[in-house]
Amino acid sequence: MNLGQNRTKTRSAMVGSHHAERWARRRSGQAMVEFALVSILFLMTVLGAIDFGRAIYIDSQLTNAVREGARYAQVDPTDTHGIRTEVKHRASGLGLADGDIIVSCSSSCTAGNDVTVRANLRFSFITQEFLGIGPFTMHAQATNAID
Repeated sequence: MNLGQNRTKTRSAMVGSHHAERWARRRSGQAMVEFALVSILFLMTVLGAIDFGRAIYIDSQLTNAVREGARYAQVDPTDTHGIRTEVKHRASGLGLADGDIIVSCSSSCTAGNDVTVRANLRFSFITQEFLGIGPFTMHAQATNAID
């Protein structure tokens, strides 16, 4: 009698472990699918935050470069080549071209008038294809009175 009870327990233990194995495999597959879905959202959020940070940094660098160009123009407003060189030097990592920088005076480039320095820069997101965002143009402008 003891022997029959042991066989029954062993058979039921084997059947129980088989069900537990199938359940664990299903659970593992479910976890993989959940991870795949959540990881896509997580990576898009992280990469979007990095792109947004890049945009803020580049806008700040462009604004500071234009401000320094306007300070240079305050002293010598007719030296447009020098003004553009100053702006490009201050924004060395942005790849500005001479055509991206515009220098203008309010009425004439003489003392008492204003000189304005503008710069435009096209910015592309790294994740623009994933997020559906197109590139855009950043604008910066600074105006100073001519000394």
